[in-house]
Amino acid sequence: MFNCWFQPANGQVSASMSSSAQSSTSQTPVTNLKEPAASKNFEIKWTKKEFAPRDVECEYNPETASAPEQPLVYFSKYFTDDLLQDFAEFTNRYVLQRDGTVLATTKEEIKVFFGILMLMGVLKYPRVRMYWQAATRIPAIADVMGVKRFFKIRGALHITDANAERDPNSLDKFWKVRPLLEAVRGRCLQLVPLEKNSIDEQMVPFTGRFAAKQFVKGKPNPEGVKVLVRCSFDGLANDFELYQGKGTGVSKEHSHLGLGGSVVMRLVEYLLKAQNIKCYMDNYFTSVKLLLELKEIGILASGTIRGIRLAGCILKTDKEMKKEGRARYDERVSVDGDVALVRWQDNGVVNMASTHLGVGNVGAVRRWSEALKAHVDIECPEVILDYNKYMGGVDKLDFIMSLYPMRTRTSKWPVRVISYFASFALCNSWLEYIRDANAEGLLKKDTMDMMAFQRDVANCLLSVNKPQKKPGRPSSENPQVMKRNAPNASPLPVSTLRYDDIHHWPQQMNIPNAQRCRREGCSSKSRVRCRKCDIFLCLTSQNDCFYLFHTK
Repeated sequence: MFNCWFQPANGQVSASMSSSAQSSTSQTPVTNLKEPAASKNFEIKWTKKEFAPRDVECEYNPETASAPEQPLVYFSKYFTDDLLQDFAEFTNRYVLQRDGTVLATTKEEIKVFFGILMLMGVLKYPRVRMYWQAATRIPAIADVMGVKRFFKIRGALHITDANAERDPNSLDKFWKVRPLLEAVRGRCLQLVPLEKNSIDEQMVPFTGRFAAKQFVKGKPNPEGVKVLVRCSFDGLANDFELYQGKGTGVSKEHSHLGLGGSVVMRLVEYLLKAQNIKCYMDNYFTSVKLLLELKEIGILASGTIRGIRLAGCILKTDKEMKKEGRARYDERVSVDGDVALVRWQDNGVVNMASTHLGVGNVGAVRRWSEALKAHVDIECPEVILDYNKYMGGVDKLDFIMSLYPMRTRTSKWPVRVISYFASFALCNSWLEYIRDANAEGLLKKDTMDMMAFQRDVANCLLSVNKPQKKPGRPSSENPQVMKRNAPNASPLPVSTLRYDDIHHWPQQMNIPNAQRCRREGCSSKSRVRCRKCDIFLCLTSQNDCFYLFHTK
């Protein structure tokens, strides 16, 4: 199972970072973003002394967990029945307006569609049609929806009225998926954040044409839609917004902070103030002015910072740091004692700004020494150790989403964004489950990993639209004979289906050999099969395993 406390390497300040790398365009979208003049001219007085933070103890002690629930329960808090009904309604309306034909999809069929996407994410065939082709057919998919129907729904998928009148002054480039974004974000805002939070960007991979598409150099998927996310350090997303391009999303109130600072102020809007909750961010967002404004509202922050945003602070030059050698550092503190700047020499120079940590208790990091041809421990300031430990929340969510992505090739950006946020919601659901399971003290062997969780939700959604066989005895003209390659070949159903009290009908099978009862602890044999679960269970006056198996 994926370790809940995994720390992605690319979320860390490492030996490969240099001052030039920090100020490079690796964090800059295709639109050239200039530093606001107010940010360039902002200066405060600095002094060379040890940073002594004041009033940084966190007063925030949230109740973050409850008893673990079934996987579908978590996912349904993001993709509600009302949202799925809207998908069905607007998809039908779009097909009628486009072709003059009736698609007649339903909420239940939309659930099956998303269940198919989830199962495809687990199986990862290179081509979508392979799930229906004879040689590679997957019955769980092919039996519930035909390939033509799948492509027809995917090509028409809508969550808004495409022909509705819009405000000509509206700048929202994501209006076609806005109801979905609001539904997923609404659930994220309900989740309790932890004391340590990180703010970073994700990319929705998309190479087609779209006005809000960005190119971010250095990303695994550099081309697509940029999403700015705030996560707790365990990876659980608490808020996000989509980047729409230069000039959009910068509020007048925070325009002096630039785009990055304005985004941060919006993403922390729903965090509790005056509790000393801590946020971590990279050099795309960090400025001294931003950190001071966050401190004024009771939020502490740390981040790598570009050399042009040091607010008049004069640190040792890159040349001086390099001459002194690896593991050397230089620290400056604002005269009022609110913020510290630390420059540390690794393979390159790293600049850090913080309102709650400075050099502090110097620790050690392991680095490769070319001279000694071995790994050695070198000194590292506390602020950088702390940043490396807690900055990786968004990277962790990215990693989880990359395991079993709901991704199929499409030229339509709304379909790509919809499938991405279905995966986003599913991964956040699993992280909710992991948080609850850990709080409950469940053993690792009793906790579902991401693949099992995704498969469970997919199976539940796929079962919604399955045609149910009518109860009763089979016709005497054509008695049903159960052909099985091996006894008890069917797996046990997932808990959500097992205990849902829907369509669990007993069927007396006309087979020569009774099959082993599948209820735990029973060693008897039976010819009675559950039509829905497709397993054999005892159903006699002495052994009512059929009832006991389907009852919690």
